[in-house]
Amino acid sequence: MKKSPGNNGVTGKTGQYFEQAEFGSDLPVQFLVAVFGITLVIFEGSLGLWSIFYGATPLLSLIFLYWMSLHFEKFVPMIAAFIIGIVSDLLFSDLLGGRAIAYMMVLYVMQYRRPRLLQSEFMEIWTDFAIMVTIVTLFQFIIFSLINLAIPSGTPLLFQLGSTLILFPIGYVIFAAVAALLQRMKSS
Repeated sequence: MKKSPGNNGVTGKTGQYFEQAEFGSDLPVQFLVAVFGITLVIFEGSLGLWSIFYGATPLLSLIFLYWMSLHFEKFVPMIAAFIIGIVSDLLFSDLLGGRAIAYMMVLYVMQYRRPRLLQSEFMEIWTDFAIMVTIVTLFQFIIFSLINLAIPSGTPLLFQLGSTLILFPIGYVIFAAVAALLQRMKSS
């Protein structure tokens, strides 16, 4: 092909400089998921200032991770769950790594449960989430009891479990609405 004047040696519109760039990386979205999860953890901490949630804030970040791993699994890497959990542990003065391990276990279990849950009704999804949040709460309870050699009060844990389960449908609908809005904006 000939060099045409003014194109600085680039050969035609199909040349190597004009090939379409591939922006198939999920890394920016995964980063945004981690940042949003950390923001939710900070919001959870701010809920602790209200007298009703003193000592036991709902696990909003767990609702978010569960929903994301159910509907957008490729955007939630294990490292994001670990970082969200570590920030949560640091913010709430929990055992360092306790919530991080629990969140990673939730993502690991969701890899196997996801195909069945995507074809089920909401009530089954809510029941599965109830089992997950109960396991996370029991895991933290057992780890805390073993490390401190004392059994913590169960009332705040039950309140946290109940408030998280009550807020799950609300969070699920909000996340689904935002995802539908983003999808509509992306397609137009």
